[in-house]
Amino acid sequence: MRKRILLVTLLVTVVGILLMAVFFSEIYYRVSVSETERRLQTYIAKFDPSAALGDESARALSEELFGTRVTFLLKDGTAVGDSHAESAQLENHADREEVQAALAGGEGFSVRGSETLGADLVYYCRLYEESAALAGGGEAEGFLVRLSAESPSGYAIFTEALPSVIWILLVDILACLFVAWLATSFVLRPVEKLTQEAARSGGKPVSTPYSELQPLAKMMNEMNAEINEKADRMREDRSIEKLVLRSMEHGIVIFRSAEDVLLINKTAARLLGYEQNEPISLFTEDVEVASVLAAKEAATLTRRMGERDYNLRFTFNKDSNVLLISDVTELMAALRTKNDFIANVTHEMNTPLTSIRGFAELIAAGGIPPERIGSVAKTIIKQSDRLANLIRSIINFSAIDSDELPDYEVDLTELVREAIGSFEPKLAQKHLALRLDVAGGVRVMSRRERLLEIFNNLVSNAIRYNKEGGELAVRLTGGETPVLSVSDTGIGLSEEDKTRIFDRFYTVDKSHNGSGGGFGLGLAIVKKLCRRAGWKLSVESELGEGTTFSIGFCKKQ
Repeated sequence: MRKRILLVTLLVTVVGILLMAVFFSEIYYRVSVSETERRLQTYIAKFDPSAALGDESARALSEELFGTRVTFLLKDGTAVGDSHAESAQLENHADREEVQAALAGGEGFSVRGSETLGADLVYYCRLYEESAALAGGGEAEGFLVRLSAESPSGYAIFTEALPSVIWILLVDILACLFVAWLATSFVLRPVEKLTQEAARSGGKPVSTPYSELQPLAKMMNEMNAEINEKADRMREDRSIEKLVLRSMEHGIVIFRSAEDVLLINKTAARLLGYEQNEPISLFTEDVEVASVLAAKEAATLTRRMGERDYNLRFTFNKDSNVLLISDVTELMAALRTKNDFIANVTHEMNTPLTSIRGFAELIAAGGIPPERIGSVAKTIIKQSDRLANLIRSIINFSAIDSDELPDYEVDLTELVREAIGSFEPKLAQKHLALRLDVAGGVRVMSRRERLLEIFNNLVSNAIRYNKEGGELAVRLTGGETPVLSVSDTGIGLSEEDKTRIFDRFYTVDKSHNGSGGGFGLGLAIVKKLCRRAGWKLSVESELGEGTTFSIGFCKKQ
């Protein structure tokens, strides 16, 4: 504060002195101009109107007037005599301010720079109506005499006074320093003393002998009391928080990003191998976790850490995110047992279903002639296909999490061209036009069976929910991030459908259930495979206009 007062004082005084210097320089300049004008008016009385007008008479008059420049002009502005230059070489002066003023009122003044002499001059011009002889011969009916003298400019006056101004400024600065130091010492010292006492008090009440500062001391005491109360409460809350976190069997992480961990308990730190002030490796090394963090969508993932299984439950808030780690080893063991049971049952069911299909095809081909055998056989074929597809979908969905086989490079262009051919009968059955736009040489890291599963589910969905006589468009672009899109001109999706379309066993058109439609597992499988690979899955749709599913094959980090 002392520095601020000092600087403000110095600034005000320096600016004031400079303004005064400029102001008085301007006044002196105006007085100088007025004095020069008065002097020129006095000099004009020494001019003899009967003398011949020419350069010689102008120079003679100039010597008499102490070197004042003299110029003789005709009424049209033509110079006929000049003491400092050859009049024949001078330009016409009719447009000069002092000349125009003299022609109008008998005399005129002006102040301006002279190009001939290279200086600021004061000009005085007087009109004579009598005739005068010209030195070169002839006679002038009326003429003008113009006198000019140098006048100091405002800048020159200020420059001349500048040394004195500098000395005044130096003295003023020293005086200001001394006065400001005295003023601030007497005014601020009690405040500084009070502040220092408050800082050393450790929250205890402070006092001052100065009545003017007692309200400030009171306010400080109230603030100290409030701060102490809040600090005690925070320490108590922190103790309770630490006790709760230590006693939790679950791991908890509160974070903004992988590098910015706000809070982590011992359980989570042990499971994640977290070292203080280090990023959590799980957030960057696990592709599916990184995808969840990027999308900021609440999700629950299962990971094996050591010899046990854990659920990773992510929730996202505005200012911070939470990861809850729960031990689900026993639950996962039960789930694996259930999955094994389902797999065995479905495997055993596939053999009789195959036999049923074989006999049904014979009946449909007319091998057994009774009238109803054909329709019954077709029903058997249809239901057997549906059961087989259901079994396959359940198996595929359950197997995704346990699939740890390595990836390899797959020619996606070739896969799409080959796979789309298997859908030609379904396209013809529904009279759908196929628009195929596939870039060449597109390759991605995955496995062929995964990509086929994704592609077949998307195309099957597009055919199933397309309109009769509509269009199916499959597009594949290359580049750094290849994109596969499947578009239809079908029923489209409502806003509610868009939020649930990837849920298990959710179908858009409920009328399809039980009549050859889907089971609601296809898109769930697609989403699970994409999330596991770190690919970006998106959907665009308008109700009644059609739907487009797109997959961006982002590279694994």
